[in-house]
Amino acid sequence: MNAMSCPSGLRAAIVLVWALAGMGSAQAWGPKGHATTGAIAAQLIAGTRAEAEVARLLQGPAVTLSQAAVWADCVKAVHLEDGAFIYTEPGRYADCKPFETPEGIARAEAYVHANWQQCKPRFGDDPCHKQYHYTDVSLQHLRYSRQWVGTSHHDLVAALQACMAVLQGRPAPRPFHLRDRTEALLLLAHLVGDVHQPLHVGAIYLDGQGRRVNPDAGHHDPHSDTVGGNRIDDGHGSMHRSWDDVPQRLALQGLAEEAVSEARRVPPSPGRPADWPVQWASDTLGASRAAYEGMVFSAASGKPPHWAATLPEGYIQRREEIQRAQLVKAGARLAQLLRALFPG
Repeated sequence: MNAMSCPSGLRAAIVLVWALAGMGSAQAWGPKGHATTGAIAAQLIAGTRAEAEVARLLQGPAVTLSQAAVWADCVKAVHLEDGAFIYTEPGRYADCKPFETPEGIARAEAYVHANWQQCKPRFGDDPCHKQYHYTDVSLQHLRYSRQWVGTSHHDLVAALQACMAVLQGRPAPRPFHLRDRTEALLLLAHLVGDVHQPLHVGAIYLDGQGRRVNPDAGHHDPHSDTVGGNRIDDGHGSMHRSWDDVPQRLALQGLAEEAVSEARRVPPSPGRPADWPVQWASDTLGASRAAYEGMVFSAASGKPPHWAATLPEGYIQRREEIQRAQLVKAGARLAQLLRALFPG
């Protein structure tokens, strides 16, 4: 199927993905992946009340759900300079252009200001809003639990639950500050993608010799944290970046109707929607373990420590298969969540 034969909403999303293909930003799933997740979900809620509510809430930013899904990475361009929060990179990234109106820049700066210092710092000076994008559960665990090292009351799972609360008309729990339901939707559309990115959920912890350790067994050495694979060189640079980089054939242009059809067959999550982020993170842990399976790590070097990985045969093919499956799940579950939040 080519772009001209697609339904209009899907065709618009494909055009967006083409426009984003040349970007080199190191964002979760990359802009192609997040745009794909949003576009799949948009097709699955077509004709429902959820579609109408999403359109109404995004009327202010004047963006599609596919475009909205990249917003939470665009706001990372806001930096604290001389006591003021400034959006510093207008025009640099094509996928951020829809948010670079005066109103959009003001929203981004206010959001980062309100979500800056109220969290315990991790990995140096990582501000609060960046910590909403990940959780680092050790691969030895079979499920997500707030009791494990690498989780917190402001991690990815907690952030999803905060977005849901605001969309249901309740205040966001501390430490989250979400201005309105539009902001909650912008963040939620992105974070559902993040919770399906294996390296944003499961983490490998290594000792100085490159051996796997369980940070929840005995004394936890903070230097064993590989920071979601950011401190592992997979032969092409950061392992985390390799997983964020969705190949073009796995973006919507490549998946097209096939992905939407598969997403329709993803079983609905059981139980209360408030519990779904925990279920999804637990499910993604299986993909996280597969992401590291068969790898051999060198002894740590440098400060902070970094490791080099030797990849097993067929690893790139395995990675792309996992990426594809996770993107389909993410699109399906974003749609399921939106329909649960806006029934009818």
